[in-house]
Amino acid sequence: MILTSIGLYGIFKSRNIIRILLSSEIILNSSILFVFSAGSALGFTYTPILFSIFVIGMALTEVIVAFAAIILYYRLRGKLEVG
Repeated sequence: MILTSIGLYGIFKSRNIIRILLSSEIILNSSILFVFSAGSALGFTYTPILFSIFVIGMALTEVIVAFAAIILYYRLRGKLEVG
């Protein structure tokens, strides 16, 4: 819950694109941590691991696409501030 709150604060209060991207990664990492803790509390062994691998792959894809968009935005605007 604390990591999700930190990530949401970073998304809403920051104007820098890279900080917003890092805040969204904090939220994804908090979801992985939640799945591991809930899975171990419920007695699952492989389901949290498989879901976490899927989320990590999704986060990797998000980072690649976001950095490509950030580079394009920087080339067009010359700054990394939103708004």
